[in-house]
Amino acid sequence: MKLNYSFIIPVYNRPEEVKELLESFERLDFSDDYEIVIVEDGSQETSE
Repeated sequence: MKLNYSFIIPVYNRPEEVKELLESFERLDFSDDYEIVIVEDGSQETSE
């Protein structure tokens, strides 16, 4: 699979916002292949 886009999202103490963001990606009508990379940066909260 050839990816057309990579979205790299840095995260720090924002688990609810990450969840909303991923749900937004699921709703997109986007035909190109893409990946989402979540980079957790030492958050104190559970962002997994």
